Amino acid sequence: MLPQPPTSFVGRERELAEAQILLAGSRLLTLTGPGGAGKTRLAIELARRSAADFSGGTSFVRLAAVRDPALVPVEVASALGLQDSRGTALLDHLSANLSGRELLLVLDNMEQVLEAGGFVADLLSATDAVRIVVTSRAPLHVAWEQELPVPPLSEAVQLFAARAAASVPGFSLTAGHAATVGKIAERLDGLPLAIELAAARVRVLPPEAILERLHDSLAFLVSNSRDVRGRQRTLRATIAWSHELLSEPARRLFLVCSVFRGGIDLTALEEVCSASGTGSSLLDPVTELVDHSLLRRADRGQAPRFAMLETVREFAADLLADGQEELVTRGAHAQVFWRLVEPLPRPPAAPNRAGLDLLELEHDNIRAALDHFSATDPGTALRMANRLSGFWSIRGYFSEGRRRLAALRDLVPDLDHEWLDALTCEAWLATDQGDRTAALPLLERAVERARAAGDQAREAEALLCRGRIRGITGDPAGFGDDIERSLALREASGDPAGLAGALWLAGAAAHYQGDGLLAMQRLERSVALSAEVGLSVIRARALQLLGVVRLDNDDVSGAKVALAEALPEVLDLGDRFAVPIGLSGLAGLAARHGRPRSALRLSGAAAAYEQVNQTNRPQFMRSTLDRWLAPVVAQVGPAAGRLQDEGRDMPLDEAIAAGLDPRPEDPWHVGTSPGLTDREREIAVLVARGMANREIAEQLVLSVRTVETHVGRVLTKLGLRTRGQLTAWAHQEGLMADVRGDVT
Repeated sequence: MLPQPPTSFVGRERELAEAQILLAGSRLLTLTGPGGAGKTRLAIELARRSAADFSGGTSFVRLAAVRDPALVPVEVASALGLQDSRGTALLDHLSANLSGRELLLVLDNMEQVLEAGGFVADLLSATDAVRIVVTSRAPLHVAWEQELPVPPLSEAVQLFAARAAASVPGFSLTAGHAATVGKIAERLDGLPLAIELAAARVRVLPPEAILERLHDSLAFLVSNSRDVRGRQRTLRATIAWSHELLSEPARRLFLVCSVFRGGIDLTALEEVCSASGTGSSLLDPVTELVDHSLLRRADRGQAPRFAMLETVREFAADLLADGQEELVTRGAHAQVFWRLVEPLPRPPAAPNRAGLDLLELEHDNIRAALDHFSATDPGTALRMANRLSGFWSIRGYFSEGRRRLAALRDLVPDLDHEWLDALTCEAWLATDQGDRTAALPLLERAVERARAAGDQAREAEALLCRGRIRGITGDPAGFGDDIERSLALREASGDPAGLAGALWLAGAAAHYQGDGLLAMQRLERSVALSAEVGLSVIRARALQLLGVVRLDNDDVSGAKVALAEALPEVLDLGDRFAVPIGLSGLAGLAARHGRPRSALRLSGAAAAYEQVNQTNRPQFMRSTLDRWLAPVVAQVGPAAGRLQDEGRDMPLDEAIAAGLDPRPEDPWHVGTSPGLTDREREIAVLVARGMANREIAEQLVLSVRTVETHVGRVLTKLGLRTRGQLTAWAHQEGLMADVRGDVT
């Protein structure tokens, strides 16, 4: 998905044409230039106009808020809808899923993570059809790269006029001040952002007055901007000029806004201002900053939300660093997002859909808070990371969470109970990735330390996680022992939230051990308890597993009710770990309902989703699905593999609809014969059985000429030339599977 810029694309046709030519001949095009030169706007327009050339689509990755180069692959995977990798490098995961895909990837604002240039080059090396457009103030200096410097805007006068008209309806470029606007554009080196900032002043100043003030202000400001050169100095001077013309409350607010990353929620901004002593009456200063293009509305939901262009934010951050308020302001910001995270439950629980979406929206601000606390208060940072583990687990930030937790454990004394929680949380994320080698040693330490401390709640958490990784990787004895011990501890504690999670996995363990009745009882209790205490993730997972267990115990109608309710809820939560389990349940349901084609396609869809999203179905679920599908595979024969391959390409919503569709499939055959009528399929089967046209005519009471006509049509429709090819096709399609004696 490409972002929708709030303003029209003005000029740059020559640069755009040049960029299109370079992109056609190079797989990596880097648009370089100072901040505010219009690189992002040019990249978006280039991607929009080039979209038809990329059958795999276009994807835009915002990197302005990213400071750690290691997060660039994570952001790319997230933008592409891929889960973090399990057991393999994220580069390998990305390249495997992008192999052969004609995709245009736009990486915006890479200048602060230039070290990730190696990842960009490696991704291009590992794929054959991906092309990448980068915007950066400096080139990456890697193989594949074609650099295109973005020059000053030759249509700067038109841009000024367009932005001024947006600020003051009715403004037009009259002959009286056209020359003045031309001088403004020249004074600002044709930099689009500088021109936009100046044009925003038309609301209070005529162009002549703007030019006069630019001449006076920039001459002084540029001469004192020794940290930057050339047009970047001009841009910074323009921002400084705009800043100096602000009222004092707006100036203070401008600095506070710089500590936010990835967007500014108005309520959060008010809390930071109040805590840092900046003031709490923000409506007028916010409006002033928006009017002067130093702050922009970011329409992402109903709550008021704003954003700063990165160049503007950097300028404000530099001003904040020059004063005495930086530590206080950043601390106030970090506290706001710690309060957001503090009440969150640890795995296996997780926030509800609204909570997950809010954390996703504020993830960059949360990262900034974690960075601040890591440097100033590692204990709080560790507490924060522990409480984010459920979010990281559900939304797929496995590697990032594990890296954070491991680094913070090194900074916090191991006697702290939060340190013990971090062991289990880190292991939970490793379990999501199927990394038994990493998870088990962490959990051995966690169980040992919890027992030594007499902390039965934390012992139960660690045992539950250890049982989970053993169940996923196929250790039935260890799975059952750990889960049963965890359940006993939770039953004794009387904690309904902890008990709900334990009952969910205890139901899985009972099912694995062949006790279907006990499994259903436990899962039904888990569903009820989870609903009672508001644990939507556990409830959805338990309800989905209940559907699987009911199906395995011949309660087909009860299974359908549970799966039909659970799977949409799993999807709504974004719980990628649970989706393949639900698709497996629907595959079993289809098999039991006499819909073999749907069953096989759904099994293919489950395998593909698991591969793309790097999740790992428990071994008992895989075994159960194989058992459900065995009669279907035997019935369908050679066509089974093809049907599963078809399922791998099914969109998720289509797969779920097919899984819940109660209508019976065509009983004539299991395979598909697109474009053939019932009579043509009937004759195709007889040909495949080796019958001559005369024999077919006698059996079906048709003329030989009619049979010849039908056979010719069948061959034409299927693109075949010989009866032998038709025979091979019929066997491959599974048309022979249902043939028993004569066809009547």
